[in-house]
Order: sequence, then C-alpha cells, then structure tokens
Amino acid sequence: MSTSISQFEHLVRDYLAERVDWETVHQYAVQLEWENNARFETHPTALKELHLIFLTADEKDDEQFRASRDEIAGLVSQLDTLK
Repeated sequence: MSTSISQFEHLVRDYLAERVDWETVHQYAVQLEWENNARFETHPTALKELHLIFLTADEKDDEQFRASRDEIAGLVSQLDTLK
C-alpha cells in the first residue's frame, strides 16, 4: 500500500477516534486526488468508498449529506476483516 493511502487510512481511523476532525480527512482526500495519488485499483473497495465519502463532502456540508460515523466504522471494519 502506498504511503499516501496508508496515511489516508490512518486519518480515517483518527477521525473515528476523534483525534482529527472531518475537514482534516477531507483535505487529505482532496490532496490525494489533486496529486493524482488516489490510485485505489489494487485496494479494497471499502478504502475506495472511504475516499469518496471524505472527498465529496467538507465540514460545511450539512451532516445529513455526510456519512455517519457508524457507516465509516463499518467500512473500516471491512478493511480490518481483509487484513
């Protein structure tokens, strides 16, 4: 797994643990996209979904349009199952 994608996964886990906010993960997801480092072809679908969740919504978006912590935790759980 590339360092950038590993760092993204780490940030998602930090978000769930309330060590970082939504905007921090969102900005990193945007940076991955901007730098063309969002190459998830060989990574689990759950990781691709997490990237899209954080890429498409920033902290200014209404929470009803963002994924819930439970949904994000479910995707992280899928990642853990694959490891």
